[in-house]
Amino acid sequence: MAAFRAALGDEIVENFSKAKYLAEVESNNDPEDEPYRSKYKARELYKETRIKLKEKTTDTNISETDKQTITYLTLVLDQLLGLNYIECEELSEGEDYLTSCLKALEEKELDNAISLHITTLNHLGILWSERRCYEKALQYLQKSEGLYHNYKKEIGDAPEALLEVLEPFEGNESEQAHLRCLQFESVHTHTLYYLAQVFAKLEQNGLSAQYCHMTLERQLRAGDYDPVDWALNAATLSQYYITAERFSEARHCLASGSFIFSTAKKAPEALNEQELELQSQRDSDIERCWIKYGLNLLEASRDAMFNEIQNEDVVDKKKEPLRDDHNADKKADASFFTDAATNDNQEHMESEEKIFKAFELELTCYEELITDKLVRTFDEARKIFLFVVDRITNARKFYTLDSHASDAVEIIQDHSRAYKLLAFFELDMSRQSRMHKRRADMLSDLLKELNPRHYLLVCRQVIFELAEIFSEMADVKITLIEMERLRATPHYTCKINKLLQQSIEKYQAYIDTLKGGKPDLPEEFPEGDVRPALVAYFCMGRLYSKVLEPDPSRRLSLMAKSLECYKSLVDYCDKHLSARELVSSEYDVCKEMVSLLPLKMAKFQAEQNM
Repeated sequence: MAAFRAALGDEIVENFSKAKYLAEVESNNDPEDEPYRSKYKARELYKETRIKLKEKTTDTNISETDKQTITYLTLVLDQLLGLNYIECEELSEGEDYLTSCLKALEEKELDNAISLHITTLNHLGILWSERRCYEKALQYLQKSEGLYHNYKKEIGDAPEALLEVLEPFEGNESEQAHLRCLQFESVHTHTLYYLAQVFAKLEQNGLSAQYCHMTLERQLRAGDYDPVDWALNAATLSQYYITAERFSEARHCLASGSFIFSTAKKAPEALNEQELELQSQRDSDIERCWIKYGLNLLEASRDAMFNEIQNEDVVDKKKEPLRDDHNADKKADASFFTDAATNDNQEHMESEEKIFKAFELELTCYEELITDKLVRTFDEARKIFLFVVDRITNARKFYTLDSHASDAVEIIQDHSRAYKLLAFFELDMSRQSRMHKRRADMLSDLLKELNPRHYLLVCRQVIFELAEIFSEMADVKITLIEMERLRATPHYTCKINKLLQQSIEKYQAYIDTLKGGKPDLPEEFPEGDVRPALVAYFCMGRLYSKVLEPDPSRRLSLMAKSLECYKSLVDYCDKHLSARELVSSEYDVCKEMVSLLPLKMAKFQAEQNM
C-alpha cells in the first residue's frame, strides 16, 4: 500500500486530502452568501486529481495491478464529483458523473470494487427518490441489495473500503479486517434504510416496516447508531405494527425505543436550554407513540367484541335457514371463497410475524407496564386507560397550548378518546355518562382557548366531537329510563332535553363555520367537509325527534325542524350526486323521512284538532 502511494506521488495524495477536507469540514463554515464556496474549490481539486490519475495509467513504470487500482480511484473520484454536483444543487451534472461511474463499473472487472458499486447505486437511488421517481429509485436500491447478497454468498470476506488505498486503516491485520467489515456492513445498512424510505413513499408499508426493522437491528448489533435517532425510529416503527394490530411487535419496538432513549438521556443540569428543550421534545414524542399504542389496543379490543356479537347473531340466523332461498348454493360458494381468502391472509400474516426478529435488549420493566393482548373487562381496560393518561401527562409537559398548540390539541383529543373507549367497557351507565361529561368539559375548555381565525380546522373537529358527546350522553340517559323503567320526571326530562339541545347547537355551530364569514352557506361544501356537514344535518334531524316535549304545538314545531334537516341533506345530495356516495345510508333514511314526516305531522295535527 505504501509503495502504491509512493507511485502515485505526494501531489495526488495531498490534493485528494485537501479536497476532502474542503468538502467535508471547511464547507460547514462557508458564508451564507457563498454557501458552496468550499465545495467548488474541492470540485476543482477532484478534477485536477482525476486528470493526473489518468496520466498515471500511461506510465510504463507502473504495474498492471497498480493501473487497475488507479482506474478504481478514478471511478471513486467520479462518484465524489457526482455527489459534489448534487450537493451544490446541480443534479443533472451529478447524475451524469454517477451514471458514468456505474457504467464503467459494470463494464470493467475491478477487484474489490463492490463497495464503490453498491454506494454508487445507493446514491442514484437517493437522487431519483428526491426527484419523486420512486419506482426508478427502487430499481437502483434493489440492485444494490442484490449485489451485497451475491458478494456475501460467493466471497464472504469484506472487501477493501472505498478509500483504503489512500487512507489505510490503523492497527494490525485483524483490526483492519474488523474495521473493513464494519464499513462494508454499514454500507449495506444504509441500503436497507433507503429501501425502507422508498417503500414508504410507494405506500408498501409492510415492506417499509420490514426494512426499517432490519436497519435498526443491524445498527444495534454493530453499535453504529445515534441513541436518540434510533429510539425515535423504533418508536415510529411501532406505529406500523399498531395499525396492523400486531401489538406484541409494536410494544417491543416502543419498549426498545424507551430503553435506548433512557441510556442517552442526560440530567437537566448537564444541558443548556436548547439541548434540554430538544431532549424534552424527543421524550414527549416517544410518550405520544405509547399513547397511540394504548388507544389502538383499546379500540381493537372494542371492535373485536363488536365483531364477536355480530358473528353470534349471524350464527343464530344460519341455524334457521330459509327453505325457499334460491341463492343458498351461491352463498355457500361465496363463503368458501371468503374463508379461503381469510386463510391466505392468515398465512401471510403468520409469515410476516416470523420475519420479525426481536432486538437483543432487556425490556421486561417496560413491557410489563402494559399488556399486548386484547382486553374484555372494564378492569383490564382501565389499566390501559391509566397507562395512557400517565403518558398524556408526561407528553403535555412539553407540548403545551402556549408553545405547541396543534400538538397539545391532538393530545387533549387523545385524552377524550381514551375516556370514550373506556366508557365502552363500563357496564354502569351512570358512570358511562360521567366519563362522557369529562370529555365534554375538557373539550369545551379547549375550545375556549382556541382562536377560530388561526385554528379553524381544529375548532371544527372539536365542535363536531362535542356534538357527538352531548348526543351520547342524552342516549345514555334515555336508555337508563328504558332499561330501569324509570319515570321521566320533569327534572330528568329537562336534563335530557338540555343535552339534546347542546348537541343540536354544536352541530349547527359546525355547519355555521362553513359559511366562511358570509351570511349564507356556499352552494357546495369543501371536499373534506361534505360528509361531516351532511351527517350533522342527519344527526340534528334525529335529535329533534328525541326531544321529550309534552306540548303538542311545540312537538309539531320540533317535527318541522326535523323535517327541515332531513330535507337539507336530500336536497344537497340531489343537487350534487357525488355526495350521495359519501352518505348513502343516511340519504336513504332521510329520503324516507322526507316522505313520511309530512304525513305524520298532518295526522298528529288532525288528532289535536279533534
